[in-house]
Amino acid sequence: MTRVKICGLMRETEVEMAASAGADSLGFVTEYPVPVPWNLSRSRSAELAALAPPFVTTTAVVGGPVAEMVAIARTVRPHFLQLHGDETLEEIEAVCSALADTGIKVLKALRIFVDTGEALFKIKDPVEACAVLEQTGIAGIVVDSKTSSRPAGTGVTLDWSALRGITDRISLPLILAGGLNAGNVGKAIEVLRPYAVDVISGVERRTGEKDPDLIREFVQAAKRF
Repeated sequence: MTRVKICGLMRETEVEMAASAGADSLGFVTEYPVPVPWNLSRSRSAELAALAPPFVTTTAVVGGPVAEMVAIARTVRPHFLQLHGDETLEEIEAVCSALADTGIKVLKALRIFVDTGEALFKIKDPVEACAVLEQTGIAGIVVDSKTSSRPAGTGVTLDWSALRGITDRISLPLILAGGLNAGNVGKAIEVLRPYAVDVISGVERRTGEKDPDLIREFVQAAKRF
């Protein structure tokens, strides 16, 4: 069964919504260095992450200097730290090394331009980029769409069929994000067979406000597979 992460949670009620709907992981965008609608302070993320029930994991989504990302992780104490910026291979390895004694695992987002299909990374081919990222010590790869207007939460889907080679090439869990909603997540899973799916704007009726019905519909649609 495909796992589900609900990201961009900002309120206690939204944590409850996601957990009660059957989400496997709760995501908190924390002190992200680029303006996004879901940004929280590290102390606020820590408060919300502490509300996660047993067997539901938490993820802090970050970007910026290595020292800051590590400091956020040590404050929030999530199960996963998701690097969602322009980190180099050396920086990714440095974060993994710095958190090795904490039990916090590292995820790396690979953002792909929707117009060209190229990765926002020094290696432009997404399949090859994932193969290299797998060697850095991370626990999983989040494949997300990238547009010129927003670094995440774009609401725009990727060409899933073009990404099939990733699941054949790597052994790490692949988490699919980018424009997913209850209406298309089933098709995305059928095409790519990811370990998990990740949604943020696809369960909102207004930006920055999660909708309980949309969360429930998304989780149900994803877990049919």
